[in-house]
Amino acid sequence: MEINPINNSDINKFQIDLQKDGSDFERIIQQAIKYKDSKKLKEACQQLEATFIGLMLNEMIKTIPEDPLTGDSLANDIFTSMLYDKYAEMLAQNGSFGLADQIYNQLSKKV
Repeated sequence: MEINPINNSDINKFQIDLQKDGSDFERIIQQAIKYKDSKKLKEACQQLEATFIGLMLNEMIKTIPEDPLTGDSLANDIFTSMLYDKYAEMLAQNGSFGLADQIYNQLSKKV
């Protein structure tokens, strides 16, 4: 199995996605702090954790060899991407990683 280095397009896409998600997260956090809404803060922390897990899973997918039966099709790529996004969402809600809890504990001091 060959592990390829991360190329510039992957890094640029990651940075753009992170900036978009980061600005949304920052806006939600500011609103939660302003209105002292701990439920909204918890949801935002879970969304951030889901985004992080999703990025991690998408990088892990790239290391899996192509299946000769399904091939490399756009439909398969879309399905796989959506499936792993859902996995990330479920893992974040489950609290398996604990990242959302740590972020929440840190930010809840301001609420």
